[in-house]
Amino acid sequence: MTGDPADSSEVITPASCTVFQKEFAEIQGVIDAYRSHKRENVAIIGLPYSGKSTLISAVHETYKDDTYLVEYESQITNKRNLLDYRSKKPIFLMDGCQYLFSRHIGGFSVLDDFLDEVAISNSLFITTWNLYAWNYLRRVREVERIFPKMIFIHPLSDTEMRECILKDYTDAELQFIGGVEVELPSFVRTERHPVHLPFKEEPLMVPFPRFNVDSLAFRKRNAEETLSDEEVVFKKITKMAEGNPGIGKAIWKRSFDYPTVNLKDYQPVRVNDPLIRKDAFILGVIAMSGITSKEYLEEVAALEYDINPILYRLLTLGIISEKNGGYQICPEAILGVHDLLRSLRIIWE
Repeated sequence: MTGDPADSSEVITPASCTVFQKEFAEIQGVIDAYRSHKRENVAIIGLPYSGKSTLISAVHETYKDDTYLVEYESQITNKRNLLDYRSKKPIFLMDGCQYLFSRHIGGFSVLDDFLDEVAISNSLFITTWNLYAWNYLRRVREVERIFPKMIFIHPLSDTEMRECILKDYTDAELQFIGGVEVELPSFVRTERHPVHLPFKEEPLMVPFPRFNVDSLAFRKRNAEETLSDEEVVFKKITKMAEGNPGIGKAIWKRSFDYPTVNLKDYQPVRVNDPLIRKDAFILGVIAMSGITSKEYLEEVAALEYDINPILYRLLTLGIISEKNGGYQICPEAILGVHDLLRSLRIIWE
């Protein structure tokens, strides 16, 4: 990573992070406050593929002289692999903190050591967490007491999705095929934000209305003119992905046959078949972990049931994928899996 430390008098957003300007500015404010001797550790929270790693990498790129980046990609089972304490830099950036605990007996020892270290440290910790893991750990370890500054990744607008996907292309080389019906987006939608109440340690997640300015502009423009094929394509991608950039890129990839983008034949992944409880439980573990191994899933199952048939069924349904021994939710299936796990009360909200 390359870059110069940010000037605290202005917001500097690296090219890789232009769609997360609001979140980047919040982190910059935390770093400025830390330099003025006010420490507030940060948790960046979002669904899988929402852009958490992109955001924290951009922070490292901008503040590379003051930050030390740690990237976790699998379960951390001993403290020796937790953190490189030889670093003298004052700010730790830790990506993938959901890997610091495991869903089996004794699986919280590394996380507990980490939380203790953070609590007594003078360093600033900026961390990323899978939404499912964060909501679970709020109940069992009250992690928000150690990371009181919670930054939730916002869903991208269609213009932001376009910018995110097209940054590697030139406009002249692409052809868009429209003819895709697009439902007009709602002007008002709700987002949940933590609210701290007196005499209650755990924050309450309260729905607040968010006014979609892009939607208002789109409705006005739609009444005046016909959308171009390119606008229709990105409106549809954003709607199907619910603003998640990783899902949007996956939809784009499946619809892209260079140099043509055609959404007419795209079929979203749906979780229509009912899953038995043990299948849904393992699916929830995979969703919470991000990428996980068969060995870890066998430990979680604790020999109560055979993992092989479960993985086979989830792979056959197109819900998960396997690469180099690691299992993860397919990007296009994330939203369907989210709704399923929520309906079955497999995940915390």
